Amino acid sequence: MRVRKMGSFGTNAVLPTLILALILPTTAALAEEAAPVPAAEPVAEPVAEPAVVDGDAAIPVGDEGNDPAANSALSRQDRIAAETVHAFGSRKSNDLMGYEPSLYQGKWHMPKREKLRKCISKAESRHHYRAGRGGFYRGAYQFSPALARGVTWMMQPEVRKEMGKDGVRLIKKLRKKPMNKWNRYWQDRAFWTIWAKGTGKKHWPTRKMC
Repeated sequence: MRVRKMGSFGTNAVLPTLILALILPTTAALAEEAAPVPAAEPVAEPVAEPAVVDGDAAIPVGDEGNDPAANSALSRQDRIAAETVHAFGSRKSNDLMGYEPSLYQGKWHMPKREKLRKCISKAESRHHYRAGRGGFYRGAYQFSPALARGVTWMMQPEVRKEMGKDGVRLIKKLRKKPMNKWNRYWQDRAFWTIWAKGTGKKHWPTRKMC
């Protein structure tokens, strides 16, 4: 009888233990599912530094601003537009007294010889573009009548390219006038055309004083 009671007691003790063992894993799993998962902290994305490019990558090569050739063509157009205004009479080109930087900036112009031009103009006429009334040599650079007529023919082809038919008509009118009746632009242009990068310097012996 003792043995049976002890066996019965052992069986009764084991059953609750088994039941707990079966229940606990399920409860733990439910606890894990119910537990909130902490949200991940936001990670700052690295900021890429701007890439350095030659010129503006947004402007295709060949457009103004990225192409030296386009810029050169644009500056030439601007020059011709400004010179056309001076050719037909502007406030600056109609001012015939005193030294001013050359209004002509075309292919014969030599920026590094501006001081020499200034010196020659001062020696020849004291920068007086109307100089020589009644005399043989006239204008700021003291052109002879023959040289004044000749330079109109020399300038005409380039003027035709730059200013068209209107420019040619104006050149033909200048051909019939003494140089001291030309405006400042045309006298400056005539000087640089005859100077011709130095090959025409013989026309101004006064250069030796400069």
